[in-house]
Amino acid sequence: MKELRYSVLVMPDKFKGTLTSSEAARAIVRGLRHAWPQARFTRATLADGGEGFAAALARATGGKPHRCASVDAAQRPCRAAWSLLGDGRTAVFDLAAASGLAQLPFALRDPLRMSTFGSGLVLRRTLAAGVAKILIGLGGSASNDGGIGLAAALGWKFLDRLGDAIAPTGAGLLRLDHIVAPWPRPRLRIVAACDVDNPLFGRNGAAYRFAPQKGADADAVRLLDRGLRRLARIVERDLGRDLAGVPGAGAAGGCGFGLMAFFGARLESGFEILRREMHLDALLRMNDLVVTGEGAFDATSLSGKAPYRLARLAHELHVPVWGVFGRIDVPASRLPFARATALVGRDESPMAASSSAEHALRLERAAFELASM
Repeated sequence: MKELRYSVLVMPDKFKGTLTSSEAARAIVRGLRHAWPQARFTRATLADGGEGFAAALARATGGKPHRCASVDAAQRPCRAAWSLLGDGRTAVFDLAAASGLAQLPFALRDPLRMSTFGSGLVLRRTLAAGVAKILIGLGGSASNDGGIGLAAALGWKFLDRLGDAIAPTGAGLLRLDHIVAPWPRPRLRIVAACDVDNPLFGRNGAAYRFAPQKGADADAVRLLDRGLRRLARIVERDLGRDLAGVPGAGAAGGCGFGLMAFFGARLESGFEILRREMHLDALLRMNDLVVTGEGAFDATSLSGKAPYRLARLAHELHVPVWGVFGRIDVPASRLPFARATALVGRDESPMAASSSAEHALRLERAAFELASM
């Protein structure tokens, strides 16, 4: 592309474990600006419902960040982030802000004992702010409690056969006998950003697909799945809601299911929420080129991860898209980009552990080389 006075939108996802979306965007812009000093650049963050979703929306809408007292998935005190969006009426937070796996040392990672209660405390705080709508990003959780921890923080009671409260954890679900709704029920309008389509239980459900990543061994996975099956039966009996098979019910250790069952939440693609809230179509039309990226572009990317979704949308709007990635693991014929480059080749070893500054420098150089082709 011959450089004139192009308007370029730089909108990468995070490079997991090395750079946030914002850090990656800054590095890419530095590289492109070396090649095109006269171009105009707009940076935006990209997320599809996982960690970073709330921050992306807050930045895009001119929102105001907040923090509140909470507890993490292991019930240790923490401070959790949430934001009020630019409209002043919508709150957003990531489930991982309080209940995230990344906050826990390896010794504490056990989804049988983890809870989303802390996320419920964050939800309670957003309600106290008087918002009309709440957006929740469901990625990165440490728990497998079906959302009962979150609901317990809002007054729902989960009881065993003797009428005693169960622990709001994956293991606690094995003792669940009946559910008592709070009265009056809080009036909520919740949209949960979900980037998976897994059901609540079964071989493709929350426990079997995701609990091993959270520290569960084979025996724990079977117990967790049994607990989720029990939760689904009792929700159907006590609340009259059959939701276990809804795509996304298994997101965040079954929290997708819990948010639907206890709060009437709607599950929606994180990318589509981002598209709507930041008026992404209009933003794309204002630019001559879009540059995106992420840590690895592979087969899972083609199933609908954010950079792929962004590329498809840009194509529909006739805006060319380039990609800069840590690694590309799909054939060039399947890439939805006019140009693409990676920091390492398909046959090379993954990059050795290095600082974020080193990764940013390599990303900057890759962007410069892409623009200089």
